[in-house]
Amino acid sequence: MKAYTAKAKKALDMAARLSKSMHHNYVGTEHILAGLLKEGQGAAAEVLFANHVRLDQLLNLIEDLISPGGETVLLERDGYTPRTEQVLLRAADEAERFRSDEIGTEHILIAILKEGDCAASRLLNTLNVNPQKIFVELLGAMGEDPQKFRDELSKGRNAGRGT
Repeated sequence: MKAYTAKAKKALDMAARLSKSMHHNYVGTEHILAGLLKEGQGAAAEVLFANHVRLDQLLNLIEDLISPGGETVLLERDGYTPRTEQVLLRAADEAERFRSDEIGTEHILIAILKEGDCAASRLLNTLNVNPQKIFVELLGAMGEDPQKFRDELSKGRNAGRGT
């Protein structure tokens, strides 16, 4: 698998720290999303900030809406959830597809947006964030032509649902 950029590594590290500070025994997509914001300088953070996603709001929603329930299945304590593992694998695929040498914060956020049915996506939805708009802005930040990928987000989100 490709290596992560310094900003992506920092975001993943912050996600793990946030999970621990919230007394959760796993790192879920919600923690990854918060880590992307807390990192603060990557393409993902810039696009999220531009769309009025704020770390304090997100952390409050995680506390209020996501129970740290003991039913979360993990390979090891304090590890990534299976959904988070899936998102990170998809981020590697996105980096490959965009011919990037490393997995960046933008690839991780695209993977979250394409996952659709994960805690991070539900939180963005609760914050009234338009995933299509974020996707287009991320593509622009990456120097890609958003028109080339116009219908991709909706197709990617439905692909895992058998539709």
